[in-house]
Amino acid sequence: MSKFLGYVVTGLANGTIYALVALGVVITYRVSRVINLAQGATGVLAAFLFHYTLMGKFGMPVAVATVTAILFGAVLGAGVERFAVRPVRHRGALATLTVTTGVLLMFSELTVQIWGPNNPPIASVFSDHVVHIGNTGVTVHQLATAAAVVLLSGGLYLLLARTWFGAGVTAIAQDPGAARIVGLPVNGIITATWAIGGASAALAGLMYIHLNSLDQISLTFVLISSLVAAALGGFNSLPLAGAGGLAVGLIFSLSQGYASTAGIGELLVFIALLVVLVARSGKPQLDVVAEF
Repeated sequence: MSKFLGYVVTGLANGTIYALVALGVVITYRVSRVINLAQGATGVLAAFLFHYTLMGKFGMPVAVATVTAILFGAVLGAGVERFAVRPVRHRGALATLTVTTGVLLMFSELTVQIWGPNNPPIASVFSDHVVHIGNTGVTVHQLATAAAVVLLSGGLYLLLARTWFGAGVTAIAQDPGAARIVGLPVNGIITATWAIGGASAALAGLMYIHLNSLDQISLTFVLISSLVAAALGGFNSLPLAGAGGLAVGLIFSLSQGYASTAGIGELLVFIALLVVLVARSGKPQLDVVAEF
């Protein structure tokens, strides 16, 4: 039983990272109908900036370096939307997917050129102290990661459900042309949602580094699995995306714990993606918006 609980704790800890990335994917897709494939690379770039430059070169306090790295991720997300995605958004999904793929490759190579190809051991921003729950243990870092997901999910819910900004996001998601006619700053709101997505990617990168080794493309593999979580909510529901991220983490942990076959976790996750897509095939989807 303790072995099972250990796998569950590990799965939930990793699942929070998938949830963080999925929340960023959903918030940007909901308003712009673009899947940002550079989400993972943004998180890696922010995490390396945190480790090498802010902490290593400038010696910033951990809290200041963390906030700076998250703000850096927000600026990257906004910049990708403003200078890469917006100019081609009217050309459709294929053009935007191609652009975000190009940004993914550019960010990955930029990381190598600036900091080299090494995979550094990066210290956690939280303590490694183990808190025992029953017969298993969980670190403060894992608890803090879960708390970050809960706070981000709650904050995004309040932002979208209770504020003028959230009403604007909903209006643009339904009809960007009408939103522009009534005076909403459509492009500004879209850029702001991409900044939120970039900030969540940076936070995911900072939380991921202590649970797993971090190289230039590791968070991109996390992004692929997070798309399963985002698909669970039709790329529209933040709670379902968060729950899907935890489910993906549990699938990976339990399958790799009880099965010795290499790659069984990835196989089960992609089977889950296929099942989700088939199950949702008859449900209403967010339409592709041609006018922005």
